Amino acid sequence: MFNADLFDRSLNLIILRSIKIIKNCTDRKKSGSTIKVEEKIKTIEKKQSLQKSRKVNVSCKGIYKIYKKGQIEVVALKDVNLEIYAGELVVIMGPSGSGKTTLLNVISGMTKPSAGTIKVKNIDITRLKDDQLRNLLQNDIGIVFQFFNLVPSLTAHGNVELPMLIAKKPKEYRKKKILELITAVGMEKRMNHRPFTLSGGEKQRIAIASAFANNPTLILADEPTGNIDSISSEKVLNIFKAFLEKNPDKSIVIVTHDMNIRKIADRTLIIQDGHIFLELGKETDQNSKNHNNKEYRNINFNSSGFQSDDIIRRALDPEYSIIKYKEINSCTDCDSEDIIKQFDQDSGFLQIINNHVITKVIVFCKTCNKVTFIPAAIYAIRGAT
Repeated sequence: MFNADLFDRSLNLIILRSIKIIKNCTDRKKSGSTIKVEEKIKTIEKKQSLQKSRKVNVSCKGIYKIYKKGQIEVVALKDVNLEIYAGELVVIMGPSGSGKTTLLNVISGMTKPSAGTIKVKNIDITRLKDDQLRNLLQNDIGIVFQFFNLVPSLTAHGNVELPMLIAKKPKEYRKKKILELITAVGMEKRMNHRPFTLSGGEKQRIAIASAFANNPTLILADEPTGNIDSISSEKVLNIFKAFLEKNPDKSIVIVTHDMNIRKIADRTLIIQDGHIFLELGKETDQNSKNHNNKEYRNINFNSSGFQSDDIIRRALDPEYSIIKYKEINSCTDCDSEDIIKQFDQDSGFLQIINNHVITKVIVFCKTCNKVTFIPAAIYAIRGAT
């Protein structure tokens, strides 16, 4: 006859013994690698717990943007799903035409998506009327443009004050806020100068101060370091970093080709063909993931590869043999032939070297997940071998 009580006691005894055996094995084998695995699991769990508890400032679900011209359809964004948390600086990178700026525009509400929902501060902006959207842009979203978008007839002081005038902020508030912002961007001595007397870096700092004027929850920046020198770029990065440290409830999203910005980013999203296909953590993190949460090793972005001067110098080296674009068939690190290659159209440089037209080629290896930059010949001038 079946004895249920005896069966339960026996089963519990087996389970206890199994746990003890596993524990003993673990204790005996607890080397550095085991500890590292456990630490990594704890880190992942901690990050997941932190993300769940953090406030979501922006939520994008199933975003599509399709442009139509006659019978032709161009899919600019394809099933983009994204959450941006309070206190987070997110960088979006990708080749020209990949959908970076379109994504920024639909998050701002300036472009309506063809499908999907976008929530800013839990408000679905795709359903807002024009006056509601205008109010959101005035008070909750600040935009930093690549070409500054300053009013030429106004001084730096006047350009910072303008968003507050439009939002009908009180005079005393405006006076206090202008001084605070201009001091924060280090432009006190230039506040009475008009844009044409300012350098590119100074214009960008005033543009950032203007974007901060109405204390927005979300800052969107399109190539904020694209038209300024490296010293000014560093100042811009410090401004963004200081802003988030002072305002941990805010978020910043930056579209850029500047690899230097990655050092202050909490996350970097790589977008291609309108789809976020890879997500990287902080520059020091070793883990990254694709959009389907599959684990990847960290992509080794070679920052010098984005500096066209380095590539030109390499290409001019007489010891360097010219590689033809069609001859790039494998990864330089792991020799895998499973690669994606294309011209880097964003740097915009072409050089004629030894009767060959040389440009920069980006190679992404699907096997080792590394990006490399190779100067290669895309065209041989008549008479060249």
